[in-house]
Amino acid sequence: MNRNVIIAVIIALAAAGYYEFKYKPAQMEKAAEAQKAADDAAAAAAKKAADDAAAAAKKATDDAAAATQKAADDAAAAAKAAADAAAAAAKKAADDATAAAGNAANSASTAMSDAMTALDPANFDAAKLTAMVEASGLDDATKGALKTAIANAATDPTKVADAVAQVKKALGM
Repeated sequence: MNRNVIIAVIIALAAAGYYEFKYKPAQMEKAAEAQKAADDAAAAAAKKAADDAAAAAKKATDDAAAATQKAADDAAAAAKAAADAAAAAAKKAADDATAAAGNAANSASTAMSDAMTALDPANFDAAKLTAMVEASGLDDATKGALKTAIANAATDPTKVADAVAQVKKALGM
């Protein structure tokens, strides 16, 4: 029995050796090829991912630059519109001020002409002189005295020149 066992062990060892030298190297070679293919695929995927990331970063940078330029253009347009509106408002204000000054000058000229006419003894009008005294900034006592002089001149034409002279002096003319 020892002999049969030894022969069986030798046959088993020979079969294992045959397997080791015949099939195992082919399997190892296939495994190495599969590992190399997997490594190549991983490297290609990593390169593609890096390229995609670089392209996305460039697109994001370009989009940000375009958005910044648009915002700057919009701000410049808004500033120009504000400046134009301010210039138009300033021109209108200047035109209005010029017109108001012209109207004031005309009114002042008319008022001065009316005052000079009212203060001429030849054109004596008690109502106009009284209204002029009332509109003045004189104190009430002076206004009362002048109105009395005007009322007396209205009843006595010889006192007209004296009443007009008192009004002129009180008004500083």
